Amino acid sequence: MDIWQSTTVAPCAVYQACIGPLVLWFRYVDGEVQVVQTYEPETSESELHGFKACPDGLPAGLNWSRWITDRDAHHVRLSACLPNRAVVVRTESPVKILPGKEALFYVSLPIWIKLLVGKAQGTELCDMPSVVRSNTWFGDSMEGELCYSLVTRARRTIEEADQPAHKAYCPVKIKNGSDERLDIERFCVRVEHLSLYESKGMLWSNEVAISFQGEGRMGQVNYSRNKPKLDAEVKLLTPPRTPLKETLLRRSVGSFVGLNDS
Repeated sequence: MDIWQSTTVAPCAVYQACIGPLVLWFRYVDGEVQVVQTYEPETSESELHGFKACPDGLPAGLNWSRWITDRDAHHVRLSACLPNRAVVVRTESPVKILPGKEALFYVSLPIWIKLLVGKAQGTELCDMPSVVRSNTWFGDSMEGELCYSLVTRARRTIEEADQPAHKAYCPVKIKNGSDERLDIERFCVRVEHLSLYESKGMLWSNEVAISFQGEGRMGQVNYSRNKPKLDAEVKLLTPPRTPLKETLLRRSVGSFVGLNDS
């Protein structure tokens, strides 16, 4: 994906990059970087391209954010990553898993974008979502956490999935290890523990395995450290924001109480 390669920009010229609904404007002026981010409606035709020069400059009515930087800040790079906190996934239609059975789902996660300037690895200026999602509360009022809310069809096969270029596939395997039927309304994926990969122009994360042990009991959650098992070559784009050293025992499937979505 050329979009993730470093670009050299001309001083004072205005550049634009599009990552799905996110439109990012960039200008470098004598050691100062100026940035504007806007969002368009999300559609299946949403663009994906790196920084391109804009002869007409910046549209009127937008305000720059400004950073004082080094003299080599005319080297600019975009880096794809996963969201900065957990995602609560709701399925469009109810899913029921019988005792002792398991199911693999493919969840589309909107990526986040880091803007870096300078040579080599670069210096990170900002970290922003390609799609703005609403907030939701996961867990109870004592032990819950603030997450992003995501509605998905939770496709069972890759062939079924519609994958926009600004989203990543996350394979989620859910096993019902209890002796009762598991009715899934939502489940939580702590994406900060996952790496982001690229293969044949598509983005992927590691696999997440959730084991449900029964109502009121903590389930086991395993975040794989291995690359996705694909036919084509797989390239690491971004390591986890928060690497994990052990399997988690946390509530990830079941009923949710607490704050309403906002």
